[in-house]
Amino acid sequence: MAALDSLSLFTSLGLSEQKARETLKNSALSAQLREAATQAQQTLGSTIDKATGILLYGLASRLRDTRRLSFLVSYIASKKIHTEPQLSAALEYVRSHPLDPIDTVDFERECGVGVIVTPEQIEEAVEAAINRHRPQLLVERYHFNMGLLMAPCAYASRRGSGCAEVGRWQNDQE
Repeated sequence: MAALDSLSLFTSLGLSEQKARETLKNSALSAQLREAATQAQQTLGSTIDKATGILLYGLASRLRDTRRLSFLVSYIASKKIHTEPQLSAALEYVRSHPLDPIDTVDFERECGVGVIVTPEQIEEAVEAAINRHRPQLLVERYHFNMGLLMAPCAYASRRGSGCAEVGRWQNDQE
């Protein structure tokens, strides 16, 4: 594939022209991204939305076991994996389970496929974390280790659909 065709393909995935040019300089990454985009186009048609394109780029740049490319692209193209935390979980899963066959039920559970986290659930997790640490929080105030509050909340909201919308939801509430 000509460099101009690849540049056009990469920018159509949502990469900036500068990032697309940098990607072309890395032959292994550009070949893997082209392959991922081609496979996704078989499912989605010729146009791939920016969010999916960015996930495909993340997949191509971080996947070490190229045997798993088709498997993971199928999940991204079918929108079963549609957030960065889900992609990270998927990559970690295939890294830690190198032998065939992949247990798809276990894979989907680990990646949060089909999990929907509502803003209310996240709000409940935040309230529970604050209530758990309230006495210490009131004593230490600004010196309190916020990681103690953030970790359980992040765990409660990770990998599910709706995580990315929480910030927008909070802005809409104000």
